[in-house]
Amino acid sequence: MFFDGHSGLTRSLALVLSVTMAWTPFAVVWADALQTAGRQGQQTGQQLVGGFQFPADTGSGSMTLNPGTAQESTVTIGTLFPDAGSGNSADISRLYGNDTGTVAAGLDAQTTLNTESSATGNAYRTLINNAHHSHPDLQHDALWKTGDQVLANFTPWAQSFSDCTTTTTQTETGHTVQVPDYQLCLRQPDVPQNCTATHTVKVEPLLRYVSGTGGLSSCGPGCLDLYVGKVGDNYWSADCAVFTWEVAYQMLHPEAIVSATLEDVEFDDHAQVYYGGQLIYTGSTGWEGSCELKNSWVDHPNQDVTSAFNSTGNKIFKQDTKVGGNGEGYSRIRVRYDVSKLISQNQWSWSGPNCQNLANAITDGICQAGSQLSCSNDPANAAGCYVDTVSQVMVCANNLAPAPVAGSAGIRNTCMAITAAGQCDLNSTGQCWTDSAGTHCLTAPTTGMPTTTCRALESQGCAFIKSQCLDTLASGTCWDSVDTYDCGQPVTIPGIQSHTQQQCSGPIRCMGEDCITVRRTQSQEFTKAVALLNSAQQMAMDLSCEDANAELHQKDPNSCQVFKGKDANCKIVGGLVTLVDCCQTPSGSMGLGQYIDLLLATSQLDNTVMRMDATSAVRGAWETLRLPFTAAGDAWNSVQANFASGVNNLVGSDLMSVTDVAEQGLLDSLKGELLKSVAEWIGSTFGEAAGNALFSAGGEAAFDSLGNLTPAAESGGVQLGGGAAFAGQMLSTLMMAYTIVMIVVMIIQIVWSCEVPEYELAAKKQLKVCKALGVYCDTKDPLTGLCLIRKESYCCYNSPLARILNEQIKPQLGMDFGSPQNPVCSGVKVKDLDKVDWSQVNLDEWLAILAQTHHLPTASNAASMLNLDQLTGSGSRLNPQKYGAATGNRQDTLSRSQGRMGDLDVPTVKRQSELEGWGMGPQ
Repeated sequence: MFFDGHSGLTRSLALVLSVTMAWTPFAVVWADALQTAGRQGQQTGQQLVGGFQFPADTGSGSMTLNPGTAQESTVTIGTLFPDAGSGNSADISRLYGNDTGTVAAGLDAQTTLNTESSATGNAYRTLINNAHHSHPDLQHDALWKTGDQVLANFTPWAQSFSDCTTTTTQTETGHTVQVPDYQLCLRQPDVPQNCTATHTVKVEPLLRYVSGTGGLSSCGPGCLDLYVGKVGDNYWSADCAVFTWEVAYQMLHPEAIVSATLEDVEFDDHAQVYYGGQLIYTGSTGWEGSCELKNSWVDHPNQDVTSAFNSTGNKIFKQDTKVGGNGEGYSRIRVRYDVSKLISQNQWSWSGPNCQNLANAITDGICQAGSQLSCSNDPANAAGCYVDTVSQVMVCANNLAPAPVAGSAGIRNTCMAITAAGQCDLNSTGQCWTDSAGTHCLTAPTTGMPTTTCRALESQGCAFIKSQCLDTLASGTCWDSVDTYDCGQPVTIPGIQSHTQQQCSGPIRCMGEDCITVRRTQSQEFTKAVALLNSAQQMAMDLSCEDANAELHQKDPNSCQVFKGKDANCKIVGGLVTLVDCCQTPSGSMGLGQYIDLLLATSQLDNTVMRMDATSAVRGAWETLRLPFTAAGDAWNSVQANFASGVNNLVGSDLMSVTDVAEQGLLDSLKGELLKSVAEWIGSTFGEAAGNALFSAGGEAAFDSLGNLTPAAESGGVQLGGGAAFAGQMLSTLMMAYTIVMIVVMIIQIVWSCEVPEYELAAKKQLKVCKALGVYCDTKDPLTGLCLIRKESYCCYNSPLARILNEQIKPQLGMDFGSPQNPVCSGVKVKDLDKVDWSQVNLDEWLAILAQTHHLPTASNAASMLNLDQLTGSGSRLNPQKYGAATGNRQDTLSRSQGRMGDLDVPTVKRQSELEGWGMGPQ
């Protein structure tokens, strides 16, 4: 065996194992004690933090410390700040932006503090006097020297504490948000050319004659006479005899009975009337006495016999008549009933599913001359009643359902058949209108169908939102209804949940998480923070104020509002069959993603420029554009022109950055070349009229009759607007600057009947910056009364976020957007921002737009998007090489900081600072 020949090694190993085993229980106990103490300390700290209450401001010049606890106490502001009540804050606020005034005020305050008798003055003089006292030189102090020795040789200490590893794991999360894409479509009812309507009426008989001598006779609406016996005169002959009439009626619908009365009994010479074998009436001459009274008698007993008809079954009536000589005898019972309870069927039916629309169109006057709507079968008399041949019940117009046509058609309820025929145009074809683009007339397209139908939106899976009726005439039919569908898509907003753990396996116990459980406070609302940061950035760039003094171009701070919008509308002329739809957003134009990139690039540029020195010419020019307090007159107009082209260069792939171009004095020339190339395309594609509507050259036309640039335009360049051109006059904001680029792409896709503001609106709708307010009828057809020109109304803003914030904030402040006819597109007053509960502002749609346009990091691309080089180095939008500039590549902030500190001797600078600090003495 190996150990047999190495006894010394064996004894040494045994000794080590013995010591180790002996020490192990003590080490375990010691570790447990450390862990227990760590956890107890952690619990104590958590209890202290959990029980801590922030001081509460009572609003009366005092503050409550430890509110709601046994240690609650009150301290006045004057106790904490003895001179808080002195001075005037307005004196300080007026110094904002005034460097010279600020310095002068500081010197005055210093002079005052040197002499005044106040708590503030005493504190100031204490500090100053202490600073001017002599101080001992502690450079050779033993404690100080020990500290220097530790810092001079820090490696052993660093090694003792360096064996710690921090591990962070990230889990991708997300929630789904619907990004709406509202589409409107016109819905009109179908109108056939020929139809018939049938009135089906079925009347049940009240009762039926069964047997005997008698009969039925109608006595008017809801009235029926029943006879017992034969009506006549002297049809019997006898010396003295009794003749009997008996009749049976079957009661079918007793529920319809209103009353039954024995009204007439006629006899010669004596009579008795029976019901069901029971005597119910004896004639006025009695029954006993002489048979021959030589007269005929007509009694009117008006005796109620309703109870005889209150049930179904046979009802038997009998009349005995005693006759001497010649005579007769019979009686009449008048029954009154509710006709409506006998009508079992009473309905109109059209021959087709849309025939009702034809009848309504004819009565509303929409159809062409010669249209027919008439009754082809009406059995009623002039009074409006007829006797049903089956039930023998008299039916009148008030018992029947009205004809399915307007009363103006003159068709009675008793009509049994209606004929309708007509040619009806719901689209006002042939009507004309005039606007700034000229006079236009409607003609039906060859396809006969609109470009977008509600059925097409439904087939795409768009969700129905609401329907708004525009035209309702006398018939009550809605001839034009505008339906709103949401054709948007669900977008998942990515989130990242991080879990960090620190492990230390070095010689120092309990440095990591082995003794205590670390509960890290980490916000999982990264995406919400992004949205709020975007809000703050764009708020600074989207401020507008009204003039306080127009002549001096001074702005009124109290009028300032953020995210102000502008009302816009577009027209649709005619109905479903029309060539003019200026509200449709064409496909294939520049997209939302590029505009979001432009917004974020501008925000980054704004943040960078505003950090420049205040005396920088670049910052001064930018502030002229940025701040409405100083923007005025020609200065604004000149900057806006440069901005319209310069900012667009930020998202280009072959242009230099704005800073490079500005420094080289090439901004104007680049703008000119860009506009010239666009102008040439417009002229060659659309001709002279289109080109001169958008561009001018030195105040004159930029294109000749062939659509070519004029010599003046070739040599001197072109400009948006000016002269007879009108498009360029509207480019006053970043939104307009980007919109004009989209207009150029869309012109070919929209009919020339539309006006320039409608082109702009079409572009803005695609950029999701507009809130739909609804539709209203602008002009009605004078012939039909239907809407000829309807308009969609919007409030449009400078970014999707501005629109979303208006939608979220205004309800909190009791504000709205007005009506389609009278939109209110104001922004939010700056002074009202502190009233907003931002926890109730939902920015999910903005986050979804960022995610949809790939501007929001996900777990898969966070490393590539959120690294120093991408954010601050070569990937930054401020890198000139991104735009083709022949300059060195942009370094990230770490490389730049290391480069700046490369020649810095930190120990020497530190020592010099120490010497200066310890050498301070009386000055």
